[in-house]
Amino acid sequence: MPGKPVEMNGMTGWLRRLFPRAHATAAGLPSLLPLLLPLFCLPWFFSLPGVYLFDDYITPLNDPASQGLGAFLAQLGATIRPLTKLTYAVEASLGLDTVDCRRIVQIAMHAGNGVLFLLLLRRLVPEHRQDMPLLLAVAALYLLHPIQAEKVLAVAGRPTLLMEGLLLGAMLAAAGGRYAAAMLLFAASLLARETALVFLPLLAMLLPASRDRERWLLALVTVLVVGLLAAVPRYRALFDFSFAARDVASSCIQQVSALPLGFSLYFAPWNLSIDHGEHLAASAGDPLFLGGVLNYIFLLSLACYGGRRGRLAALWILAALVPTQSCIPKLDALTERPFALALPGCLLCLLWLGRRIVTARMPRPVMAGALVATIAVLAVATATRSLLYRNESAIWKDAMVKSATNIRPHLNSAALLIGEGRTGEARAVLLRAWAIDPFDAELADALQHMQYQQLLKENDQ
Repeated sequence: MPGKPVEMNGMTGWLRRLFPRAHATAAGLPSLLPLLLPLFCLPWFFSLPGVYLFDDYITPLNDPASQGLGAFLAQLGATIRPLTKLTYAVEASLGLDTVDCRRIVQIAMHAGNGVLFLLLLRRLVPEHRQDMPLLLAVAALYLLHPIQAEKVLAVAGRPTLLMEGLLLGAMLAAAGGRYAAAMLLFAASLLARETALVFLPLLAMLLPASRDRERWLLALVTVLVVGLLAAVPRYRALFDFSFAARDVASSCIQQVSALPLGFSLYFAPWNLSIDHGEHLAASAGDPLFLGGVLNYIFLLSLACYGGRRGRLAALWILAALVPTQSCIPKLDALTERPFALALPGCLLCLLWLGRRIVTARMPRPVMAGALVATIAVLAVATATRSLLYRNESAIWKDAMVKSATNIRPHLNSAALLIGEGRTGEARAVLLRAWAIDPFDAELADALQHMQYQQLLKENDQ
């Protein structure tokens, strides 16, 4: 037995001498694997050729600051999210303001975010640093999950997409000791989307304990940028819009109750919708609301007692969800973008839990097979979801099927049918919406108009 290792080493050395080039290539494969990461973005290209949808008509199509560099400079100081608006303005000035061009830009940005996430994983999960296939698979889950559709394919989702990339860059710089770069990137993320402010504790945690000076500088930079944004009247108007004439208590209950539904979308991508309309909690005693409270309790407990890795994961998820799923009133209690933004934290949490639970009981080949199968399923789901973004009528029909309480998909679908002259089908859609909410004045007017148009058509016949 003592001679066996020598024999194996001798055989290995003989193979190295016999196939030196092949051995060198195999040894270099782990370092080349990150170059394959952008390939996982290919299913998103099924959205081309596409059309503008939903919030895209507000931003960038009808936004004054997004119409070109001259318009941006004229609106500078009056517009919100100036860095994001600058990207729209540059596209408009270069003639790249078609939906296809903008989606390609966003898919490229998403691929870049995936590379940054992979590099950050190597920093934050040192025990897996040499296990590049595992880290690549986790980054592929991030790139491929169809919950990212609203962030990647909706042009109006760019503020979240750009903010996330800048935050990943800031965290990577902080973890690598480049503190000035981290501060500049974090300041830029605030200019891309103001809710980046909630990620400040996470970034501060990545600074070493001996870097109190950098923490104070980071806080000072944040205060200066937030003060600059607060001086913009549009931000104050947005704040007033959020709280004016809204039932804050009811909105909070619905937003917290949306947490279990939002997290379930990670495992049920067939329930994704451009405009959700699920039944949400109406009172604090509803099981759905209590489930949302338990979600927050778990995340807060992990942030306090989960160790460095658990705290990082929990703080990321909380920072993604708190601005939109807590106490700030909003029209839509369940939207996909915050849960897409929480995905990196969830994947980091999965790695943290997996090291403690899964890897101890599950053989590595089984785990690898499960990851490959999951990636394949997500690739198909993302391609299928992307196809819907090519057709405005198809995506609203999809939302109608999934909306038990929301009449907006029905109204938008009916408007498209009216434009196509299909008044009978539009009337049927409006009647379905009437059954959901018979007291909506806008819907009543639309239904009466459709009945009038149908009468005129019957008279002509």
